[in-house]
Amino acid sequence: MEQKEFLRHIEGLIQYARTKENQLTKQEVADYCSELSLTEQQYELLYAYLKEHQVHVDGYKARPEALAFEEKSGEKSGERDSKYLTIYRRELRGLPDYSEEEKRRLFERLRAGDETVIGTVIEAQLKRVVTLAGKYRGRGVPLEDLIQEGNLELTSRVAMLCGNQEVVDYEKAIDHAVRSRLIELVDEELSDSDSISTVLARVNLLMEATRSLAEEYGRIATLEELAEFAHMDREEIRMYVELSRNAIEIGSGDGAKE
Repeated sequence: MEQKEFLRHIEGLIQYARTKENQLTKQEVADYCSELSLTEQQYELLYAYLKEHQVHVDGYKARPEALAFEEKSGEKSGERDSKYLTIYRRELRGLPDYSEEEKRRLFERLRAGDETVIGTVIEAQLKRVVTLAGKYRGRGVPLEDLIQEGNLELTSRVAMLCGNQEVVDYEKAIDHAVRSRLIELVDEELSDSDSISTVLARVNLLMEATRSLAEEYGRIATLEELAEFAHMDREEIRMYVELSRNAIEIGSGDGAKE
């Protein structure tokens, strides 16, 4: 009930923003939410939530959609790299860059069951893992932990793909697996948050997940696909769909991915 009341209040804020051409100042948001006693972190989540509803908050800068592996010290996200991460970035810059054609040939050999290319395929995708991990930076899980878990998922997935003739696009399959693990990791961290932070963060996370799956599938994902991807219970997702006033889109299943 607390979560529903909170989102009803935020729905009123969104409607208020509509009367102001979807432009709000941070002070206007603070005045509207003054009775909620939100923390600074909760306001950041709220600004992100408003952004998902096409409401611009003056002065709010969303985290970058991607964090390139070349980023040296984390200035863009306001978070400095650890010594380990600085060294790791340096090591990544020493790896060769694989062209799309080179990766295509590697995937063909992997599909044929050539185990000798597993290590090379993993190496070719390490920079991509850092980029994907950067999308979830600043959500309670250290970037180096996100990268480490992403690399573990990458290693496992590439080994599973070796000799697999059923998967059409190996690169998409790897991206899907890594993104899914990163979302799971962030969601596990959210379980320790207070209720208001949790509902905002999970709604934002699920909206991002639906957007990622829509890009991958070319359509809106079904409830089953979203539950599998985000590692959440279906009823839990239904609850957040209801709380978000259907801002989280769920597909009907027509043309679902086989």
